[in-house]
Amino acid sequence: MNGELCPHEELAVGWAMHSLEPDEEAVVRDHLPNCPACQRTVRSTQEVLAGIGGSVRQEQPPPRLRARLMEQIEHIPQEVPTPHRPRHAAPTPLRPQHRRRTGRTLLAAAAALAVLAGGGYLGIRVNQLSNEVTASQARTNELNKALTLAADPTTARAILRTGSGDKVAIVLSSPTSGAVMPLNLKPNDSGHVYVVWGASTKPPVPLATFDVRTGSTDPQLLTWSPDAHKHTTFAVSLEPGRQPPTTPSEVLAGGQVAPA
Repeated sequence: MNGELCPHEELAVGWAMHSLEPDEEAVVRDHLPNCPACQRTVRSTQEVLAGIGGSVRQEQPPPRLRARLMEQIEHIPQEVPTPHRPRHAAPTPLRPQHRRRTGRTLLAAAAALAVLAGGGYLGIRVNQLSNEVTASQARTNELNKALTLAADPTTARAILRTGSGDKVAIVLSSPTSGAVMPLNLKPNDSGHVYVVWGASTKPPVPLATFDVRTGSTDPQLLTWSPDAHKHTTFAVSLEPGRQPPTTPSEVLAGGQVAPA
């Protein structure tokens, strides 16, 4: 049976999810040791559930879908479990009545099969979760790099202050990378972007852009260059659009690199 599909794999999914009825568990218990296909199904289901179990956000289904599911559950016939057979008894062949499920088992098995098949609503959610995990890993990597830059004693640091002396950001600069730590900058919307300017020249030169999220003061990596590192004075402005202009519309704060 190796490499072939087994008609009993749906039961194997339920076995992996601990969602079978007692008589079904007895059937699978006898069937599983002799079926490599169902063994693979059990392993795959367990791996999928382990991978997404800690990542899936608890979400309520749409009210209409929830109502339809509950209606179907109420009309699915229930089985009376049969007594457990002795271990030495001959395996019981799978009969049509074994395919009648409680609503809980049907939904659980269908969900797992959708994951394994990569299709349907749950398949789409798995893809979405995969993208979210990838994005989260990318943000974590960027944060680690920014923190490493901040901890490097050779990194140049410029505290940007407003005209009244309030600290709003810190620019970190090295020959190969740069970062900004927002301190008291207001969150921007998608129609605006913050711009870091190299203010050692006249006119100032746009060096990088960044966004400020609500409640975030984490350092953010900037697109940096050796020319950016040459500046010893920096400024920041909030500009309309998503691209930096040639000159700042209004400088919010500025500052020089602190002496070593």
